[in-house]
Amino acid sequence: MSWRLLGREPEVELLTGILDDTAAGAGGWHVLTGPPGIGKSRLLQAVFELAAQRDLAVATREAFRLDQAAPLVTLAGALRDCTTETSAFAWLTEHEPERSDPLGTLQRLRTSLEQATRERPLLIVIDDAQWTDELSALAIRELIPALASAPVRWLFAHRPPSTEDRDSPGHQLMRWLLRDGTPPIRLNPLADPDIAELSADVVGAAVDNTVVALAASCLGNPLRTEQLLRALVATRQLVVARGVGSVVGDDLPSSFVDSVRELLDSLSEPAAWLLRSASVFGRPFGVDEVARLSGHPLTRLYPLVGEAMTDFLVEDTLGGLAFAHDLVRQAVYSMLPRPMREQLHREVAAITSDAGRPALETAEHQLKSGPSGAGAAVRMVRSMAREIARVAPGAAADIMLRALPAVDAGDPDRPVLIADTVGLLASAARLEEARRLGGEALGAGLDPDTEAVLLLGLAEACKHGGLNTMTVEYTDTALRNPRIPAGVQARLHAVRTHALCYLGDLAGADDSGVRAEALGRPAGEYGAVVFGLAGRSLVAYTEGRLDDSLAYARSATELADQEGGAAAHQHPRIWLGGALTALDRFDEAEQVIRTGRRESDRSGSAWADPLWHYFQTALLYARGRLEEAAVEAQSGLAVAEQHEANALAMPLLGMLLRIAVRRGELSRAQDHLDQVRRLAGDGVTAVPEDVLWAEAVLLVATGAPKAAFDLLRDLYAGLADRPALFAADPAAAAELVRLARDTGHLGEASIVVAAARRLAERNPGSHSAAGAAEHAAGVHHGDLARVERAVAEFRLANRPLALAAALEDAASLGGDGYQEALSIVTGCGAERVRARIEAVLRARGAVAPEPSAPPAPCLPQLSPAERRVAIEVGRGGTNSEVAEILFISKHTVDAHLRNIFAKLGVRRRAELAALVARECGPTT
Repeated sequence: MSWRLLGREPEVELLTGILDDTAAGAGGWHVLTGPPGIGKSRLLQAVFELAAQRDLAVATREAFRLDQAAPLVTLAGALRDCTTETSAFAWLTEHEPERSDPLGTLQRLRTSLEQATRERPLLIVIDDAQWTDELSALAIRELIPALASAPVRWLFAHRPPSTEDRDSPGHQLMRWLLRDGTPPIRLNPLADPDIAELSADVVGAAVDNTVVALAASCLGNPLRTEQLLRALVATRQLVVARGVGSVVGDDLPSSFVDSVRELLDSLSEPAAWLLRSASVFGRPFGVDEVARLSGHPLTRLYPLVGEAMTDFLVEDTLGGLAFAHDLVRQAVYSMLPRPMREQLHREVAAITSDAGRPALETAEHQLKSGPSGAGAAVRMVRSMAREIARVAPGAAADIMLRALPAVDAGDPDRPVLIADTVGLLASAARLEEARRLGGEALGAGLDPDTEAVLLLGLAEACKHGGLNTMTVEYTDTALRNPRIPAGVQARLHAVRTHALCYLGDLAGADDSGVRAEALGRPAGEYGAVVFGLAGRSLVAYTEGRLDDSLAYARSATELADQEGGAAAHQHPRIWLGGALTALDRFDEAEQVIRTGRRESDRSGSAWADPLWHYFQTALLYARGRLEEAAVEAQSGLAVAEQHEANALAMPLLGMLLRIAVRRGELSRAQDHLDQVRRLAGDGVTAVPEDVLWAEAVLLVATGAPKAAFDLLRDLYAGLADRPALFAADPAAAAELVRLARDTGHLGEASIVVAAARRLAERNPGSHSAAGAAEHAAGVHHGDLARVERAVAEFRLANRPLALAAALEDAASLGGDGYQEALSIVTGCGAERVRARIEAVLRARGAVAPEPSAPPAPCLPQLSPAERRVAIEVGRGGTNSEVAEILFISKHTVDAHLRNIFAKLGVRRRAELAALVARECGPTT
């Protein structure tokens, strides 16, 4: 496209301001949208020029439809072509690591981006972002919030979705970016005066009303206008006389394709054939590739390429060739007769395969080469199903879905193909499609082994999505056949263990855990053994057998360390950290979680991130560090939402709800409860300790104790068998007693006392359990001595929130605990409790003593955790480096920085560094 940028002054002004902001050190993202040919790419060219004037590094890529077949190619390709040479991306230029190790490449990209922005601000531009590949889309969803504090500006240009491609990874990414109502930058059709100027530019002379009127038929679309006028000039239907262009003749093009056809017909036949052949690639192509496809020797091809570049081709950033616009390519492609098109796709499939290009790209061409090609595509995808499922399950599933119609309904292989497709759909979290297609496969009849694998895939996907009832249905259906391989049975039982635990069938869950180990060890299916042991640890924790919970988690961890592979990828230290926290062994738990997180990061196990955040949140809550716990839980929730891990979102939301109530943020707590209800409405289940208890805490805080009791009626009844709530939150025992007594249910209060006593008896080494038992009994009977014994136990357990609760109850019974309780809850940030104690003291005529003021810290607006992060960032550390130094996750650093920026009113890391230097003194 050679036309000038016309009629885009408002957009240029807006983008200029954005680039100025970026040059000053601010980051962010923007979406540019408009129909094909409206001028998005031309506007981006202007942006590149403006960025160069501001000394911004620019990384850009025009995505192509076949990007979806190459994991991480969109993002890695953009960074590889960064305009400013930087060592941060040197590893990307040496070879194409995204092909050989896409997940490993993804892990390194964040660090490289952080390093690059130390040198200068970075602008990342993705044109035709609707074609972004699946893994790049996932990476961008993680990187945008992760790099929000860095001078990284993202600019995405895309066309509105059609019914056929609205669920592509790129369009899903665009919807995610715009989810909070942020308006995109919309490019509207050009006004008539701008079209008139454009017409004169294309013709090379002034034009009269005949030209302007015909150009107006293109409805302000500059690309369509240009193609129409070039076709008219080429066919001599637009002539210039006395310096003015006019339209002559009546046989004028009636559509965009007709315009392109007429322009194509103006070329020599060999050049036109070159373009028709090249349109099949669907991506930039090399001269050698098109020479092989068109049958011309290279020496003869170069003049043809020169002829085609006048109106059709441009040089790609990597030195290859590409159509000037994909609409033009599509128009040329549409002119190919079907037999010729299929033959060309067959040849291109061979070319891409020989060149070692991504398997899904080859399969895409095979699929378009006729019925025999569809079979070849299916075989290729099936042969690499496990690897593809890790990096591009959605793209692979789409190919299989399109190939299935070519397989006859009576073909004996069809059920197996459907089973493979179901597995890919499940891996892509497309559960409704997977279930619908899975029903067809099961109805058509499968051999037992294939049916079991299909049901296992559906069960694992449903468990990931929090659909535990459905998970059990699928595993039970598969396990009815005792002849399926032992290893598959072990994996089914392992998944079933966790699902049944969430559904409350603890005996059944433990039995499945036993079977997972008994079947898995002889079969060498150690991943199932580890996951089954982790499930048994969860069951034991729920039943209050805390030492057993620890033992199972230790066994799982030892086996994972010994066997590695699939066993290690289950990351059993997640449950080991949780068991240690329940036993008040906080330092050990912190070390285990820290070690496990590092292993998880190295292996690229993104699925585990929300779980690490959850157990770290539980540890911080137990230690009374409420603000840090809230940041940790919020970070985990963001990751869970990115990965659609609804099962893990529920407990994180429950923690956030409870923390918000403790901090007196009842409106925020209600927002979290609304999220819980939306997920529950979609069929996502959670254990009562995670969600019902949190909702009850909010109800009590808002003056609705009767509603809280009614909500927890079944929980009271089941406490004898599952006292897990007391292990997670020892102060909850006394709170349940108080709730029952206040609503006139003394029998339920006695149930709580008995359950807490039994928990303490089963765990004689647990100070928390002993404290919970004494606290509950003391509140129920009004026994000051027992509450004071609870104070002593909670003090030994180092649980400040539980200690403060017991001190407050002791004081209400005549003891002396209000002042210490007030000091504790103030330090923890439990504002609601602080206000309550201060109100009691005022009512008694007592005045809470002003605590001796410690030396004012620098940046007093920040919490201690935020201050530590701010100081490290002030020293020049990237988020990843700060995470390593402070032994916290990168997601937590990201969240802390968002809070820091908001509290200090800064938008750039440079501003924060200057503020730290001024307020805190030298940091190096």
